[in-house]
Amino acid sequence: MSITLNSSTTNNADWKTQFEFKDGDTGDLIDFTGAEIAIEVWDDNCRRIRATTDDEIAIISAGLIELTIPESQMKNLCAGSYNIGGVYELNGETISLFTGTLAIRKGYATV
Repeated sequence: MSITLNSSTTNNADWKTQFEFKDGDTGDLIDFTGAEIAIEVWDDNCRRIRATTDDEIAIISAGLIELTIPESQMKNLCAGSYNIGGVYELNGETISLFTGTLAIRKGYATV
């Protein structure tokens, strides 16, 4: 069972956030050991960001993952609303983690 996520960030800095996931039936933290996790950000027609455990997603501990999208990718997103979703695959089963929206705000300061 997936959750609905509504989040926001700016397009002028790294987007770094942590997610904690629990089993909907037992309340136990999900063990992501050996899992492949993917999170994608889409506009109406195109995928704008794809993060996986091969690059921008780290499994921190049971139930806890960290997503880090560098500023170099964030700056390519115009201010607006995007669709976001996450899934994981473990033991041959693909399970939805979340779907929702990501609001990108215009960041004005730069380094």
